[in-house]
Amino acid sequence: MLFFLLCTAFLSLTVATQSTLDIVSSRRLLDCPVNGTLTEPYLNPTLMVPVSKKLPNHPFGPTKKPVVTPNDFCTIFNLVIPPTAVGKTCTLEFLFPNHIQTPNPFLYSGGGHFTFTGYAFGSGATKTTTYNKQPPAGPSPPQPPAVLKPGNAYTINVGGCAIEKGMSSLTVSGMLCSADTSFWYKQSDEKCPIGFFVSIS
Repeated sequence: MLFFLLCTAFLSLTVATQSTLDIVSSRRLLDCPVNGTLTEPYLNPTLMVPVSKKLPNHPFGPTKKPVVTPNDFCTIFNLVIPPTAVGKTCTLEFLFPNHIQTPNPFLYSGGGHFTFTGYAFGSGATKTTTYNKQPPAGPSPPQPPAVLKPGNAYTINVGGCAIEKGMSSLTVSGMLCSADTSFWYKQSDEKCPIGFFVSIS
């Protein structure tokens, strides 16, 4: 079902775009975007779950390839903060290399405007999360980037890691949506990284 919906969502992509995606399979990769690499320690999402406004009660389950479509599909991301991050700063980043910077596949079409919705600390998506059964509301990034475009690295939010002494871990989560953009990609920390990450400093 999800595969069918994704195919339908991306039928609007032009033939030119599809041809480009075919050609880049044998490309020579260029350097990553400025600030588009990762330095230890950093965190990958532990769970990514698509939800749909048009199918609000349908659980799509975990994915390794997040999807966003205009006014329909969003993806919820969980990240788990370790106890070693007590008293440290966490930087939520979205790294977005272009097709000649990363071997990881992605599809992107539209104006590039996204929304970032935060959930309560200690909560997150589960395998059965749906649009109508989201985690409880929490703080959202106060000044997220206005636009996400390939070939860039974005800082979404910077702040204390929120985990307190004595806690074994802390789940933080949020949802990525868009009113004008179709976006599908493979989350990866390989060269060049693409997706959401939390850097700890």
